[in-house]
Amino acid sequence: MSYNHNELMICALARELKDGEVIGVGNNSPIPAAASLLAKELHAPNAEVYVMGQADWPFEGTKEFFDLMQRGGVDVFFLSGAQIDAYGNINLHVIGDYDSPKVRLPGGAGASVVYFLSKRTFLFKTDHTPQGFPEQLDFKTSVSSSAADVDRPGRLEGVFTPLGILRPSSYGGRLQLSALAPGIEADYIQQNTGFELALNPEPPFTLEEPTVEELSILRNQVREQLKELYPEFASTGLLHTQDQQ
Repeated sequence: MSYNHNELMICALARELKDGEVIGVGNNSPIPAAASLLAKELHAPNAEVYVMGQADWPFEGTKEFFDLMQRGGVDVFFLSGAQIDAYGNINLHVIGDYDSPKVRLPGGAGASVVYFLSKRTFLFKTDHTPQGFPEQLDFKTSVSSSAADVDRPGRLEGVFTPLGILRPSSYGGRLQLSALAPGIEADYIQQNTGFELALNPEPPFTLEEPTVEELSILRNQVREQLKELYPEFASTGLLHTQDQQ
C-alpha cells in the first residue's frame, strides 16, 4: 500500500508508545494525536490518551492537566518548534531579533513545563530544512537538558521528521542520525540540516514502512476519531482508498 509523509511519521511515532503510558497531546498537533490513537488501537490498549481540545477532555481547562504533569503523572508529550537546534532545544517565539523579529510566533504555551516534566518527550517537525534546524536558535523557548543539580525527570527521546529520526547522542547529547525514511540517504539529511550531526557509531537503519494493518486502522478508526478535532487533517492529511490506486 502507498503512504504519504504524514502516515510514515504517525506510524513511526506510534511504535514508540507503550501500553499503560499516560500520553498528552497539545494543541494543533494532528500527527501526534493520530500516533497516540493508533498506538492505543494497535498495541497500547491500556494507554491513557489526552488530546487538548477533545470533546471529552477530562480536565478543567489546562491547569489540571499541568498539575497532573507536575505530580509526575504524564509519561509522554510531543513538542515541535519553528527551530530545533543541534541539542534538541526549541524556539517557539521569534524568527530573527527578539525586539524586531522577521516573524513573531505564538510562544511557548507551556512548552517549558512540558519539556522538564514529561518523562519522555518526542519532538516532531513536518518539514526538514536547514532553516528549521539551525546550529543556534534565534530564541530558546525550552531546552532539552539541564544542569546536574536541577530536578528534571523528563528526557528527549528523539526528533521525528519526514526524512528520518534524530536522537541525542550518549556523549554530550548532540543530535545524531538514528533512522532514515525509506528511500532517503544519510547525506541528503545532512544537507538539509543546518548543523553538523554528531557521529553515530551505529549506522542509521531504514524505518519499516507502514504495514497494511497500521494504514487500515489509521485511515478508518483513527480518522473517525480525528474528524471532530482535526477535520481538515482527517480529510486531506491521510490517504484515501482512491488515492492508493
